Amino acid sequence: MEGSEELTEVVTNTRKLFTELFTSGFLSIHDSTLEALKRTADICSQCGLTFGGEKLMELWVEIRGLRHQLNQDFSKTMELYCTLEKYFVLCQNKLELDSVQLYGNFTP
Repeated sequence: MEGSEELTEVVTNTRKLFTELFTSGFLSIHDSTLEALKRTADICSQCGLTFGGEKLMELWVEIRGLRHQLNQDFSKTMELYCTLEKYFVLCQNKLELDSVQLYGNFTP
């Protein structure tokens, strides 16, 4: 159960980070948010969310690259963002379902 709670915390924190990205926009992302994105990618990879970690790192690279371009195309960035948002929503739903199933099977 403890691992599940830690995984839930990682997913919740990642979704909060995505809210920050969405509200700030890709043009005005703060350095600390960008570094949090990289840290989160590492954390996800370490705790078994390999796909999420890899795609978060791709998003980090993409956003960093766009900061120094005059002609910015956000299509790949948005594709990664939307893919990751869906992925973490599914992760959160799965963790909630697992939690309910564990609770339902609990007998005092």
